[in-house]
Amino acid sequence: MKNQNQVYRQVAEECSEYCPCGCDHSVKNVSTGDDAKSPSCLNCKHFSSSSQHCNLDLYDQIVTKL
Repeated sequence: MKNQNQVYRQVAEECSEYCPCGCDHSVKNVSTGDDAKSPSCLNCKHFSSSSQHCNLDLYDQIVTKL
C-alpha cells in the first residue's frame, strides 16, 4: 500500500493543472530530485492543506487512473 505523500506526488505528476505555490506558470511538472521542489498536491496552489482537498476536484479523477 502506498503512503499518502507518494500518492500526492503521483497525482501531481499526472495533473494538467498542477501549479506549485508561487509558480510563474512557465514550468509545469518538472522534477529536480529535491523533495521540496518535486511535484506534489501538497505544494500545489489548488490544494487546500487545511481540508486536504483539491479545489479543482481533480484529485479523485486522477487517483482512480493510477
